Amino acid sequence: MISLLTTIAIFGVGGVVLNVALQGLLLALVGRSARTGPRVVSGAAIALLLVALPALGAVRLLADVPQAGFASAFTTAFCVALLILGSTLLFSALLARRAAQSEALPRLSGPAVYLGSLGVCVLVGLLGAVVAVLLV
Repeated sequence: MISLLTTIAIFGVGGVVLNVALQGLLLALVGRSARTGPRVVSGAAIALLLVALPALGAVRLLADVPQAGFASAFTTAFCVALLILGSTLLFSALLARRAAQSEALPRLSGPAVYLGSLGVCVLVGLLGAVVAVLLV
């Protein structure tokens, strides 16, 4: 149990820090240029981070704890994805408030956004757990 919580904390907090850094970089790059290239590259990096870190956390848990199985790997990957996606939603909401004069920004509230995010976290958790079981 301690190893599960430690893995979630390490990969979750690391993912949150990397995610906020990438979004800050995206904000700085978008402010300097109107091209879509930096947005696409940063978005792809954030999506890669959302998929890779939960899978790495699940792989580490399965490699370190002999009693851990699919459920533990799924829990690890799901919680890490939840932390990363939660930081994405929080940072996006802060940016939307900062740029409140722009009417073109999507609204990041309501149950559909949060239920959709929870569904994405479940899918990423399943993907991370399957990858971890196949690799270990």
